[in-house]
Order: sequence, then structure tokens, then C-alpha cells
Amino acid sequence: MPISIIGAGPAGLYTAYLLAKQGKKVNVFEEHKKIGLPVQCTGITTLHLKDLVEIKKEFLINKVNTARIYSNNNSIDFKLKKENIVLDRKKFDIYLAKKAKGAGAKIFLSHKFIKKEKDNIIIKDIKKNKSKKIKNEILIGADGPSSKVSELINKKNKNFWIGIQARVKIKTDKNVFEAHLGSISPKFFAWLVPENADTARIGLATHKNAKFYLDKFLKLKNIKQKDIIEHQAGIIPVYNPKLKIRNKSNNIFLVGDAAAQVKATTGGGLIPSLLSSKALVNSIINKKIYENELKKTVGKDLFIALKIREILNTFSDKDYSYLLELFKNKKIKEIIEEHDREFPSKFIIKLLTAEPRFFYFSKKLFLIKSFLK
Repeated sequence: MPISIIGAGPAGLYTAYLLAKQGKKVNVFEEHKKIGLPVQCTGITTLHLKDLVEIKKEFLINKVNTARIYSNNNSIDFKLKKENIVLDRKKFDIYLAKKAKGAGAKIFLSHKFIKKEKDNIIIKDIKKNKSKKIKNEILIGADGPSSKVSELINKKNKNFWIGIQARVKIKTDKNVFEAHLGSISPKFFAWLVPENADTARIGLATHKNAKFYLDKFLKLKNIKQKDIIEHQAGIIPVYNPKLKIRNKSNNIFLVGDAAAQVKATTGGGLIPSLLSSKALVNSIINKKIYENELKKTVGKDLFIALKIREILNTFSDKDYSYLLELFKNKKIKEIIEEHDREFPSKFIIKLLTAEPRFFYFSKKLFLIKSFLK
């Protein structure tokens, strides 16, 4: 019997590719009629991507080497030892789809998951407006933050940000991406990600009133309506370590946004999704426990990122300004510039040791320290 994957985003396609490479029969069902649409991602990620897939010119649109962090009228630049890359997410997803197909996976577009019945799933062919029953060995939910597969094993208890951005015409330094902290985007941050010297993605995420805050941010950046190329939006799940990612029978699994495998510090889910896909495939092929495989790869860092986000959510604008002052410490700057943000477990203790005043911010830091032991 084949393995059925619901959702043809990066998590679903990469999982399909890895399983098909291992000789498994894999069907991927995607409700949208095209791969990669709608775009719901800033598209910036770390160079760790090259350890998972080959980085192709066809989907690479920019490289940035500087992170500029703002709080109020204060800012600091971090010169990254490892540059970040900006992707064309539509083309990246198409690339993953080609890899999955090349390995033997089958992809069905305009096919929507309806429900599960014992060893069968009911899939609706949207174009033909017909439902069909498909027998499968394993069901994998890679169907995003509003996952229907997740509802089979979880109550609707996820927490979300609303992410919203505009692609705009703007003169900017194509080597610098910006993050704006504080009340400009409550309990998250605003960003400017350059595609080139004349175009950027400007956006933010919040739990509510996202458009209101985006309009204010665009005004701050002096963006007029005529400068806006297009708007993009989507919901971003907040990582929840209590979320069930498999059922007891080990025939239903979740991966990617469906499993809320997103860094709570940045909202970045691409690298965690691909790493989680590897963990999932290893657990299926080698009959290992999925949660244990995740802990070996990305689970520890997802937990730490969540605790850092809980700390940041208590910050005032004054706290963020003080944080930026601490970042100007030479040792702190060097640590941040040397490590990429994917794996806070590799540098957070170094930060705390180099600058004990970080303890000013939190009663939760001991949880992070104990988790690292």
C-alpha cells in the first residue's frame, strides 16, 4: 500500500522525495491547482539549506550578509559570517516537486483531503467534483497550519501569528535585511527583505490587527500605493511541544507547519520542516520513535526558540532598546555573527556567559539551561 501525504509544500514534497528514494510508494495530494501558490513566506533563510538540498540559481534571487536590527531610533548591524539567502518560494517548491517526482513519488494537484475511514482516506478531485476512496499504509499531514490531518489526533488548540507582507518597489541595500522590534509589531517583529536593489518584501506578523500594523510600517518606510507590486499573507503556527505529531498506531504523522515545527523566535519554518521530514522518514524506515528522532535534529532548538519568544513577548520598547545596547558588546556581536539563528542551542549559553545582564529579562532562562543539560 502507498504512503499518502497531504500537502505539497516543502515539508510534504521533501518527505515524499526522501521516502520515494527509499523505495516507498508515495502519493502526494495538494488541494491547490499549482505548486508553490499562494506564496505565504518571506523567503529568507540561512545557508544551512545547502546541507539539505542543492541551492540552484533557478530559485535563488539574492544573498544578504548583514542583519540590521532596529528598536525605536536605535539600530545595530551584524555582519554575518555565513550569508543568508533569499528564495523565490514558488520556484523552490517546484524544484522540490521535480525531485520528488524524479524519485518516483506521484503528485496529484486539485485534490483535497476530506477524511479518514479506517485504512482508507477520502480524497476529493476538485476539477471533476468527485470523491474517491484510497487505501494507504500511512497518512502524513503536511497540509499547513490549518491541517485537517492534525484534527484527527489533536483538538484545535494551535496558536497563530498572522503574517502579512507587500512586495514593493524601493531603493535599498540588497545586502542588508532589516528586523524592527517592539510595538511596531507586537509580540513579533517587522521586516524588510531585499530581492535586489530596487525591490523588497516588507512585512510583519502579529496575533491580530496585522493589516493595521503593516499599513503603519509601510507609511514609516514611505511606501505609496503605487510602489506596491503585490500583497501576500498567511498564518504562522506557534510551536507547541504538547501537540501530538503521531497517533498511537503509528499510521498518522504530522510534519512541517501542520506539526507547528516553526521557530518561534523568527517564524521561520523552512529549515525546521526539512529537518523534521528527515527525522520522520528515518522513524518510518527504521521503525524508530518520531519524537526521539526530532530531539536529535531540531526538537531542542524549537523548544529553546519558544522559550526565547515567551521572554520577548514580555518586552517593552524600552526593554528592546536596552537589549540592543547589550548587543553592542563586542563579544556578543561576535557570537551572533558567527552562529546562524537556526540552532540557538549552539550559542545561547555563550551569550549568557559573555553578558550576564541578559538574566535581567527573564525568569524562564533556567528552563533553557536545564533543557540543554
